[in-house]
Amino acid sequence: MRCLPWILLLLLSSAQAESLRCGNAVIDTGDLAYTVRSKCGAPDSVEKYTAPDYGVYYWYDRRRQPVRQGDIGVKEVWLYDRGSNRLNARVIFINGEVSQIDTLGYGGK
Repeated sequence: MRCLPWILLLLLSSAQAESLRCGNAVIDTGDLAYTVRSKCGAPDSVEKYTAPDYGVYYWYDRRRQPVRQGDIGVKEVWLYDRGSNRLNARVIFINGEVSQIDTLGYGGK
């Protein structure tokens, strides 16, 4: 019975991963998009979003007024269907850099 809380915690935790194995290569958060493509190949689907909030930061001037810096950023979501025996992967890029790696359900290939 003492194991039950730990089992529930594991089941309820999100399926975020710090890295993803593609064959013999490993990708991590912080890797660039071309590195991921060279290690894992082309994704099965790509969704691309642009918004002024991605890559924008604020700082305060002498009068403590926020000053906006940055440009319109790009968010890309790559999905890898790795087959029916392996878990799918979702790799999220912000401005060309891996910001999040998620494992999903089993593939359909």
